[in-house]
Amino acid sequence: MTTTDRSRRFAAQEPVPDRYAPPATGEASLLAEIIDSGRLSGGADIVTDYERALAGWFGVSRAIAVNSGSSALHATLLAAGVKPGDEVLVPATAPLPTALPILTCGAMPVIVDVSPASLALDPDDVAAKITDRTAAAISLPLWGYPADDRPAKQILDDAGIPLVEDACQAHGTRLPDGRYAGTLGVAGCFSTHERKLLATGEGGFVLTDDDELAEKIDYYTHLGHLKGGHGVNYKLAAPLAAIGAVRLRGLDAQLRARAAHAARLRAALTARGPLNELANPGGATPNYYAMVLTADRRAGDIAAAFTAAGLPPDSVRFAYRPLYHQPLFTAYATACPHAEALTATALQLPVHPGLSEAALAWSVEQIRRFTDDTDER
Repeated sequence: MTTTDRSRRFAAQEPVPDRYAPPATGEASLLAEIIDSGRLSGGADIVTDYERALAGWFGVSRAIAVNSGSSALHATLLAAGVKPGDEVLVPATAPLPTALPILTCGAMPVIVDVSPASLALDPDDVAAKITDRTAAAISLPLWGYPADDRPAKQILDDAGIPLVEDACQAHGTRLPDGRYAGTLGVAGCFSTHERKLLATGEGGFVLTDDDELAEKIDYYTHLGHLKGGHGVNYKLAAPLAAIGAVRLRGLDAQLRARAAHAARLRAALTARGPLNELANPGGATPNYYAMVLTADRRAGDIAAAFTAAGLPPDSVRFAYRPLYHQPLFTAYATACPHAEALTATALQLPVHPGLSEAALAWSVEQIRRFTDDTDER
């Protein structure tokens, strides 16, 4: 049977899976210990151990484990001083989970365009939309692709406005200066939902080098330490922390595997073809949460073809569009032509380590076939 025959058989039987279940590496035995100890709550020692491991891996002074990426964003915005009636700048490329915590704070989202062919906040639009009510800004390295937000951050710093990174899909993504995504602003917020590179089922964490901010986040997410102050119960349960602690050890290997798979898909692209990888700022590297291709022409046709072949991009799978296309946020719509162009042309393909050789070969074949088909037209 030829490679093409195998690929066709694979396509007919099972589309390329977009979820990755990492292999067992000791989670079960550690979970058994946690269960036997009877310490299952967020106050167990394993949670503290996990937080220290996270801080060490990312090279920051503090990590606070919480029960979701949304909780991480909500708690961080509150700790950064966002209150009802304030404004928070958010990129137009943001999905709902990025923007909903703004509403939870009682604040108003102010939607900002991104730079051309980029995920970075547009510095000019940031400057134009800052008001005396702006309390914070959110940046977003979506799909694990780096966003060079240094120009926007300088404007925000000059205005005394904290930048919070929603790095929920960007575990291990490197920024142009070599640091990790999630360590550029005052804090970085991460999810450990089962779709993420570091997956605990549900969960999240916050990274920061600001000890005062860390204490505020810890205080709020742990019921005000039961000392009479206001807080909520956003703690991460001990069994999930145990899973995270074990899987964190394999994150480097997973990043290498994803990069290798992305390189195979990249090799299928042609210089004169309609597909190119989303550009990375100089010195930056994605974590390849997904591989993002952009179509310079006939993007809708190409997306439909991938979908028909069993490889639907996020733009189809989740009906991904700029934030203000969502009914809850239409009232905050503003002109964001760069975000419109990016979301209309981006295609996201899985490159996780769980892809079989048949799946990879089939994905490469689809890219080549669609590229050849559009080249001929």
